[in-house]
Amino acid sequence: MTDTLVIYYSFTGNSKKVSNYVKEKCHADILELEPIVPFSSDYDEVVAEWQNNDIKRDIEIKKVDRDLSQYKKIVLITCTWWYRISPIMKKFLKEYDLTGKEIIVASANAGWLGHSFKDYETLLPNSTIKGELNLVFSSEENKRDEMLTSTEEINAWIEKLN
Repeated sequence: MTDTLVIYYSFTGNSKKVSNYVKEKCHADILELEPIVPFSSDYDEVVAEWQNNDIKRDIEIKKVDRDLSQYKKIVLITCTWWYRISPIMKKFLKEYDLTGKEIIVASANAGWLGHSFKDYETLLPNSTIKGELNLVFSSEENKRDEMLTSTEEINAWIEKLN
């Protein structure tokens, strides 16, 4: 078993792609976070419902099927929703204790990072965040899956766990 776990939530698939890359590079285990009630596939509906993505707002998530105490290093990757980490990642960090873990965090976005890293800091008061990565994807409508952050930047961020 590895001592590293990649935990992610991905609405569009961009965070998932990066999470799988990190999993392979680190020979890590991986855990996808999921809401109990899936979000609409209609982007405009999700915007209408979640535009007020306040850090205090909650959503129910599926129970995590991993013993987190078995991992020393945690990689957290999620999308940015209206200048904050996704409600799925927020709920996970409120419900599960990562005290004492070595952690690196990333937030995928199209150039609007907002308060994402502050959210991680607030929700991980007893953990060591060793690195942050702003995962930028294109904001052009037909190129939203095109990553602008370089592989070299991702690799340098991963190295912060070593």
